[in-house]
Amino acid sequence: MQPSSGSAAEDSNESIVGLWHVRFLSGGMLYDEGFDQWHSDASEILNDNGVPPALGNVCLGVWKKVAPHTFKLKHLAWNWDANGNLIGTLIIRETVTLDADADSYQGTFSFDFYDVNGNLTSEVKGDLSAKRIMVD
Repeated sequence: MQPSSGSAAEDSNESIVGLWHVRFLSGGMLYDEGFDQWHSDASEILNDNGVPPALGNVCLGVWKKVAPHTFKLKHLAWNWDANGNLIGTLIIRETVTLDADADSYQGTFSFDFYDVNGNLTSEVKGDLSAKRIMVD
């Protein structure tokens, strides 16, 4: 939890806690997409549509507030080949900024892929945007 520095209204506009629909673009093309849950204990869960469920489409992260309306995320996942063999890990890093109404955010990302020995094998960078999911 982040310490309070203002009124309840100010704090609600600073909160990234909640459920988001996030889209990752690289080179202007959709690279990945998912439903992202940011928790008040600074943990995070992404349900990703870029990977079939059998290959582990749910993965975990941690986040911290680094400036007003701005957050950093480090997200870890196992990486599997099409036959279900573990081939390494993935680290997703994001820096995102909430809009003034805290109903969307934008930022940058990197997807860093590592083999089972921890060697970086590839990296994808780009921009992301997300829209808060609310109860209708």
